[in-house]
Amino acid sequence: MRFVTAQHSKPDPVFWMRQRSNLPMAQHVAQVARLMDARLRGTVPPQWVPALDIIMPPKPTVRAVGGDWLSWNLARVDAMRDFEHAHKDILHWAVDDHEVCARAKRCADTVDDLLNGHSMPMSRQDRLDTVLDYCERIGVEVPNALTSDGLVARAVTEQWWRRALRRKVARTVEHAAIKLGVVHHRNGGYASDEACRRRVDQNQRNAALLKKTKMRNEAGQVYSLAELAAVSPSNRDIRRGELMTRIRGCEEYADAQGHHGVFLTLTCPSRYHAVLSGGRSRWARPTKNNKFEGDSPRDAQKWLCGMWAKARAKMARKGVQGYGFRVAEPHHDGCPHWHALLWFTSAEQAKLAQQIISGYWLSDAGDEPGAVRNRCKFIAMTRGGAAGYVAKYVAKNIGAEDGGDAGVGQHTDTVDGFEHVMDTREFKGWQRVDAWASTWGIRQFQAIGQPSVTVWREMRRVTQDQIDAIRRTLDGSTETLRQRFRHKTSEEFEQIRLQFGERPAVAAWFAVHKVGGIQASWERYVRAQGGMCKKRREWALRTAVRATECSKNGFGETITKKVTVGVETRSGKWLISRRQAWKPCAGEAEQDKAQRAALGRPWTRFNNCTARLTREPLRQLMHGDNPWPNDHDSALILPPEPFKTTKRHLGWDDDTDRDDDEGPLRHRRAPAPNAGTFDPGIAVAAQQIREADARWQREREALARLNPGAFAPAAAPVPADVPGRVPTDPRPPEFAAFAARVKAGAARLRAAGH
Repeated sequence: MRFVTAQHSKPDPVFWMRQRSNLPMAQHVAQVARLMDARLRGTVPPQWVPALDIIMPPKPTVRAVGGDWLSWNLARVDAMRDFEHAHKDILHWAVDDHEVCARAKRCADTVDDLLNGHSMPMSRQDRLDTVLDYCERIGVEVPNALTSDGLVARAVTEQWWRRALRRKVARTVEHAAIKLGVVHHRNGGYASDEACRRRVDQNQRNAALLKKTKMRNEAGQVYSLAELAAVSPSNRDIRRGELMTRIRGCEEYADAQGHHGVFLTLTCPSRYHAVLSGGRSRWARPTKNNKFEGDSPRDAQKWLCGMWAKARAKMARKGVQGYGFRVAEPHHDGCPHWHALLWFTSAEQAKLAQQIISGYWLSDAGDEPGAVRNRCKFIAMTRGGAAGYVAKYVAKNIGAEDGGDAGVGQHTDTVDGFEHVMDTREFKGWQRVDAWASTWGIRQFQAIGQPSVTVWREMRRVTQDQIDAIRRTLDGSTETLRQRFRHKTSEEFEQIRLQFGERPAVAAWFAVHKVGGIQASWERYVRAQGGMCKKRREWALRTAVRATECSKNGFGETITKKVTVGVETRSGKWLISRRQAWKPCAGEAEQDKAQRAALGRPWTRFNNCTARLTREPLRQLMHGDNPWPNDHDSALILPPEPFKTTKRHLGWDDDTDRDDDEGPLRHRRAPAPNAGTFDPGIAVAAQQIREADARWQREREALARLNPGAFAPAAAPVPADVPGRVPTDPRPPEFAAFAARVKAGAARLRAAGH
């Protein structure tokens, strides 16, 4: 058991007078005060020095003699010791990244010595307790692991300690700056200069690593990771453009549906604010908030998320559904607040949502001055002008890839009705916001009630030939649908046509691509997905994920590796996105655009995603006459191309309805709406496995009639090359695993009518 000695809230100055010295007491105390002051000012960031002058007692006048100087030096010692105790040993953690890396190596070596530095073996629980105790003493979060062995393996790794200590140093130093009153609109705002420098250094380290890391694809083209990241959403310009497209699409969808928009501003109680603005004046000096309880911005963000979870749950119970965007932004003192743009189906629902949200937000310290006026603000949006509210925050908080202001000019923040420029010293406003979000781990932008943006991105990588194949399949069924639903209006028939078969995939593909003069549209993509505010299993499209079970991660844990390879439709068909296999190639020479273009080749199905699956992989699986795929191919058989959707799926009961291509339609029971979810790919594969097994059984019976002794039981296995004998089972062993997976879900398949 470890005993913790309580520290006195008020330091005892007699401690310093007990140190041995030949100087008189007054001179000795003055010397100690000078040494502590020099040590403190040399350790803390330079931006803190003016704040240290404020907490120090005022210097006596020249006329003061004797005891006045002694009292002043004693008060200085007390103030500096109070500062060290209040900021959690800030002098120990205010270090640069080089020292952080050195400490990470020492921590990893120390844990390794504690676990393996003696001859006596340790049980698994003792090893786990040793690691947990050491992490508690250092003050870092416990490793996030699946097993106890994985937790211990992380604790002896230098790379894990680097991440943990970097997070610890950044948050400890920044939290001390907030409590000291350094972060406010007159001194930069949002984040301290030290936090901004750490973020800039981190970005420079990452950029250097990406630039020197080379990757070669299966076509032989060599790229650096920096070049690949420049064409991904990691690029600030691409990320900002994508967010703008989604915001505009939401507004277009809301205007077309006649929905009502509300712009919300949600803030935290005053106890989370460290610094007050100082008054309603442009030249007001910020002052410390006496109600501040020492909480960090991360604690304030947790409070906001907790309140939103309660409000969202109650709105769901009341049947209120909303969709839109939420933006997290810092106040000038670093405390987060939210801006949200939400649309509701009717004005009544919008009013009810306002009552629910304001009720929860004012349930905590709602009687403090200014809570009713400032805690929650609601603005009713007019038609066609709602997106501009959120677009402003997106543009000024993301910035530009070249370090510019993304065309929005100076970054300003309104504090008590007055705008203050936040582009101070060497850092722009968006850089301070980025440093703030990175330091405290706060998600800046979040979509609410919208379809998956990952499906949008994957659909943009799906090739057109797959869509053309779907369109050829669907052309013959349109007239049949039109005759069956001839009593429907044109709008109702269009909705039925879009929901039939693979039509949502076709509509979504044309929505996410620029076709001729028609730009990509998030609004058309939402309509192809089925609308807003749906559950995940209710969207028309979702990501196709290739799962590899029993994989090992870098810490020896058994995990299920999941890789997104494309888009899956509601019937189980997979649309494989353009992907290639990449391998690191350290030391490779750089290639110019001409060399890469010469090495480029058309995309084939023999890539990292194994196949654009048709019936050929299934033939290989069933007969085994061709070699099994290589190791770089998928370990699982992806869902094959499904059969054509029957009329029974649409609720047709007429036995005389026929299809020109398929002949008599098969009648299957349509799955109940609330029967639960199942894997459509397994259902289709199960049907083909039944057919393959039946065909195999017929072949065995035919051979048995020709050679009755071919299937007689034998005492020993018969070689496959013996004449007149049929091999026991030429199918590969992977077939057994796949069949077992299908049989495990037999109950769900029977419930679904398969």
